[in-house]
Amino acid sequence: MNGDPLRDIASLEIYRVVDPSPALVTTRPPVAHGPAPAGDQAPGSAARREAANVRLAETAFFHEAKRVDLLPVAAIAQRTRGATVVYRDPLYPLLSAAKLPTLLAYAVVSVRRGGERSPLSNIATFSPDVPPGPPAIVRVTPEEGRICIEWLPPETDLLGRPATVGGYRVYRRPLAEEEYEAPLNADPVKGTAYVDTTAAYGTKPVYTVRATLPEKPKVEGVPALEEGVDYRDVFPPAAPARLDALPEAGLVRLLWDPVAAPDLAGYVVFRGEGDAPAVRLTEKPIADAFFIDNAVAPARRYRYTVVAVDTAGNVSQPSPEAVAETF
Repeated sequence: MNGDPLRDIASLEIYRVVDPSPALVTTRPPVAHGPAPAGDQAPGSAARREAANVRLAETAFFHEAKRVDLLPVAAIAQRTRGATVVYRDPLYPLLSAAKLPTLLAYAVVSVRRGGERSPLSNIATFSPDVPPGPPAIVRVTPEEGRICIEWLPPETDLLGRPATVGGYRVYRRPLAEEEYEAPLNADPVKGTAYVDTTAAYGTKPVYTVRATLPEKPKVEGVPALEEGVDYRDVFPPAAPARLDALPEAGLVRLLWDPVAAPDLAGYVVFRGEGDAPAVRLTEKPIADAFFIDNAVAPARRYRYTVVAVDTAGNVSQPSPEAVAETF
């Protein structure tokens, strides 16, 4: 395209040529320089010659090209990224053919609502590479604060030859959505495992993995079969590592080491007297890492423990027990 804004557009037509002839280099040959041919000295003759060359080039292109898609307005909107329309052409049928194409050429025509067609865009050409086949996801493991994805490398490329892999990109989508967005890792990872630390509790993420070619990270292979997980917060916080019970006149002062948990809701204190079972002292989790028990009787022996609770209601193991004998 020439970069002009698309206005009053009804559709975009995508054209592809497989192994184009050498003449299809550009749809707009440069204007011939030097003197005009004899008998063509009228004003505007250079413009007419250029227009004629463009028409000839377009005719030659359409003679070899095949229209691979027509994008209506809704499809254009779905594929618009800022000022750019992104179209992906699945090449697997071509790559799996008996003869691998050595060159592909693409061009676009815009069609206005009244049916007026634009001139052919510039012709973009490239040599297709054969991407790797799909990896095989073997395990998606939810852990506290992360999800671990592991996979096996592809054995072959799309032509059945032994696959050569440069790295992998991992993709994630919510279960409720159909499309994947940008990969979680911009740079391909070399190994066959990835740790996703950005997934949120309470979601159901779905993952796939694509292998890339060595030295060509933009060439990605077939995606692995998807694997999803119900990522719930079932991971309790750590237990308070230390608890001190300090008896004073008419009370017992409790102090413990704070627990470093990003979703910590607070602490719950338990007390047992003598050999009796412990009972809960704090109705709701408390935020501070200390507590004063002023409901004690003199000359009694009390046992204390503290547990940490997170916002999902997960409860830690109890702290070490602390004993206090009141005055």
